[in-house]
Amino acid sequence: MHATTKLMLIRHGETDDNRAQVFQGQAGRGLNARGREQAARLAERLAGARLRLSAVYCSDLERAAETAERLASALGLEPVADAALREVSLGAWQGLSRADVQARFPEEWAAWRRGVDVRRGGGETYAELGDRMMRALDRIAGRHAGEAVGVVSHGAAIKTAVGRILQMDAGGLKVLQVPANTGVCLLEHDPSSGYRVVVWNDAAHLGDALAEALSAPPA
Repeated sequence: MHATTKLMLIRHGETDDNRAQVFQGQAGRGLNARGREQAARLAERLAGARLRLSAVYCSDLERAAETAERLASALGLEPVADAALREVSLGAWQGLSRADVQARFPEEWAAWRRGVDVRRGGGETYAELGDRMMRALDRIAGRHAGEAVGVVSHGAAIKTAVGRILQMDAGGLKVLQVPANTGVCLLEHDPSSGYRVVVWNDAAHLGDALAEALSAPPA
């Protein structure tokens, strides 16, 4: 019998750039007050869960590392930073608002909105991001066979990895909403059969997920 590994993919808590709808990519700063509260709520939830995490991995970007530190501390663990779990690189888009991107990069913006896998701002494509994320998840699953592991990453990175498992191309990713800040996606990995998506964007620790979704601005 093959040992099944559970991978809990967690988006970092909210940042000021998230709230302002600024493209962060591999730039940006740490959590804002709401993001710290979100991380604290998830940490409390995980500390009381029956499923115990044996390790917590995270992107080395500040917002993910700060979220992971709060979660790992509640579980008596030390987070392990892995640059392969970073958000997609957005090159010259990084630090710009949506309005700024539309004005400065209208062709790239239009192609991206159509679902074309464009190299935004000279950064990464979704295909490259998916390759990077799956290599990281494969490596983590191989180290922790039969265990449960937390993986703190980023919205596009998590969505792209899940899309790869669901055999979606870049255009198909448009049907998946970016996970909420500190939203959880649970994967199972079996060496003989690969990955299975068990839970998508569980943010019950933040309150009424349906009401939150209905009140959120369109992506």
